[in-house]
Amino acid sequence: MKGYRQIQCIDQAGFGIEAFRMVIPDDWTCYGGINWVNDLHMPAYINFAVVSPDGLKAFEGFPIMKFMWSSNPMSVMTQQFWQSQSTKVVAPMKPDEALLKYIIAPFRQKMQPYRIVLRSPVHPDDPMVADASTPRMPAANLRFGKVRIAYEIAKNSIEEEFYAGISYEQVTMMIGDFILWQMHTGSIRAPEGYLDENLPLFRMIKASIQLNGKWVQQLTDLITGLYQQQTANIRQIGVFSRQYNQMQDHLREQRMRSWEESNRQFEADRAAYNAEVDRESPSERFSREAILGLERRWDPYEEREIDVEGEHMDVWTNALGDRILSDSYNYNPNEHLMGNWKRMEPL
Repeated sequence: MKGYRQIQCIDQAGFGIEAFRMVIPDDWTCYGGINWVNDLHMPAYINFAVVSPDGLKAFEGFPIMKFMWSSNPMSVMTQQFWQSQSTKVVAPMKPDEALLKYIIAPFRQKMQPYRIVLRSPVHPDDPMVADASTPRMPAANLRFGKVRIAYEIAKNSIEEEFYAGISYEQVTMMIGDFILWQMHTGSIRAPEGYLDENLPLFRMIKASIQLNGKWVQQLTDLITGLYQQQTANIRQIGVFSRQYNQMQDHLREQRMRSWEESNRQFEADRAAYNAEVDRESPSERFSREAILGLERRWDPYEEREIDVEGEHMDVWTNALGDRILSDSYNYNPNEHLMGNWKRMEPL
């Protein structure tokens, strides 16, 4: 095929055979491949990127993310003790929410500040998520979504669209329902305004990816063996697990008492400080704020004036009294953090 070449990814650190192959433009470069980690649940994962010569266009594949959850709180505590690098104890999320938290936030941290352009579901037949080689699961157990963000690379405006496919599996047991869910993700990027124009190229690259069945089988056999070994170990230390749960209960009670005491002291100190500030004259207040670098803003939750660190464009607060200082007018923590954040207006 003129203008394109086929590349092979060899699992050099693992089985020493081809893991997958794909077709990319002649002048594009491939980075990454197969990464091996000390993880019983997923010892090897695919993490690669193919990039244009100018670095502005790219097709990237991210590691598979696995999660588990339970309707039984005690089971959740036990799962948290055994969670690993690739398998985390997290309640099920929608694809766009999981993308923002587990892919975009950690993998695009250096691109801050980025702007969220759109987030929406994706039809299962969309070429960027469809995979004819994978058996189709029931629609109720499969969800697709995407998030598009904008940022700059070397003063070039870039748009990057992340896709996620999440499969959910619910297992009913005597101690409660277990939910196992995993997320497959990838992204495409191009200069702003040209992402849709390059979709045919990205879809061709996506469709050309072919996993080596022999490599997949060897990895599956390895994971199965590790899982069986881990299950045997868990049976042997059942007594330790119960003792650990009792210890966690005791520590949780201690942390709760300590938190309540610290919170009472914090509220008392804050009330005393606010009472002292309210007695200040305007000139005293101006001098103190100038020396300490503070400014007065209105707290929408406490419905009163509050001293905060000055020289910031925006200050956000939530019902718990947490605050976020931002130097960007476009930043809104409600887009990627839980909680109802409100802007503190300057006075």
